[in-house]
Amino acid sequence: MLAVRAIMVFRRCDKGGGAVFRESSRQSIDTIGVPLRRACDLSARSQRQTGVMGAIVKQRVGLAWVLLCWVTVAAASADLRVGTTGDYPPFSFLDTQTGQYQGSDIDQARALAAALHRQLVVVPTTWRTLSSDLAAGRFDIAMGGVSVNAQRAAQGVFTAAYLQDGKTPLVRCDEVAQFQSVEQINRPDVRLVVNPGGTNERFAREQLAQANLRIFADNVTIFDEIEAKRADVMVTDAIEARLQQRLRPGLCAVHPEHPFDRTAKAYWLPAGSALLPAVQRWLAGSIRRGEAGGRLQHWLAYDWRPDIAQTAAVRQLLTLIDERLALMPEVARYKWNSGAAIEDLPREQALLESVRGQALQRGLNADTVTAFFAAQIEASKVVQRELFSTWQAAGQGKFAQVVDLGTQIRPRLDQLNPSLLDALAAVRLPVAGSALPQLSFAASSPAAAAVSVGPLSR
Repeated sequence: MLAVRAIMVFRRCDKGGGAVFRESSRQSIDTIGVPLRRACDLSARSQRQTGVMGAIVKQRVGLAWVLLCWVTVAAASADLRVGTTGDYPPFSFLDTQTGQYQGSDIDQARALAAALHRQLVVVPTTWRTLSSDLAAGRFDIAMGGVSVNAQRAAQGVFTAAYLQDGKTPLVRCDEVAQFQSVEQINRPDVRLVVNPGGTNERFAREQLAQANLRIFADNVTIFDEIEAKRADVMVTDAIEARLQQRLRPGLCAVHPEHPFDRTAKAYWLPAGSALLPAVQRWLAGSIRRGEAGGRLQHWLAYDWRPDIAQTAAVRQLLTLIDERLALMPEVARYKWNSGAAIEDLPREQALLESVRGQALQRGLNADTVTAFFAAQIEASKVVQRELFSTWQAAGQGKFAQVVDLGTQIRPRLDQLNPSLLDALAAVRLPVAGSALPQLSFAASSPAAAAVSVGPLSR
């Protein structure tokens, strides 16, 4: 198929269409380099030659053109794998409702893929694993608000910068005066919160080592920690601080026009990437035409609050599901010792009738709520059955100590159920299965984790 397409391209060049092809397909040609452009130019010139020598030149150049075009088509048919974290508005954000990525750098990624005649494939990554994923070749280019620093530059290669930025504090608005300088923040009584793995954590550890540092895993909901007064300050990129100031009236960016340092945003490729020249040319054009800046301004003005609220609600619900599943090994050990059955149908039915009634009272979809809690019950039994099977195979005797089911475990379960119902009510269903973060309990029981979240994406 590629050979046929290459021959068709050659015939276009043979009929005098070479210049048109080079102009319309400049980006894909650029990924191959100057030899391909010269081949088409030479083929076009050969058409003006006459006699035997002209025919020979035309035949040889034509063959070279076919082979080079075949390579071009093969390259153009490939994927453009873009690594992105999906947790950094306005650059990259994973919408849990649709399962789609959005943001200025996602729009840029689509434009780049189109310019290179490639299919965009978004590869999820995290700030903690961004460097290792790049080194492992999981993606061709990292996009999504990636800051340039020496460590990253030593591992890969950056494009030209498309934004100049720097680190600045984000605090509650009534405390702006207290956190103007590094010296005011770098104190043991200051509760500093930071997301893991990126340049925010590096800045905090290098410049704010005396502060009371806490790592918070979720870069989307981390700002809630400041609003709820569980943290005093976060030092982050000025562009993010400004955005959060607009989205959260109680938070203020401290001197974002004069950040603590100066850093650039750029796109990051593996060292020696053959894509770099084409990406540089595309980016220069995108900046010159105002496309890069226009996309960034669009997403800076976008109302991220519903998307962020949905993501926060989903993650809160998954946290509670994890907490419930984490109690199941204790339930299994108690039942193993006592000889009680894993299944307790009367209690299960009573719980389902109770949550159905609560759903109706609150105007929620009773069938959805009942299906969700039925899945939690089934996931709990999956855990217990797996553990019983393991213990039976190992000839496990009674455990020396177990937590009492009736007086200790069930009260904790009963406390979790209303919280689960509240969290479920806050989530807009269905949730895209591809956008669901993995449960922590999935490491212990992938089957139970899959059962517990199943109703969320139906």
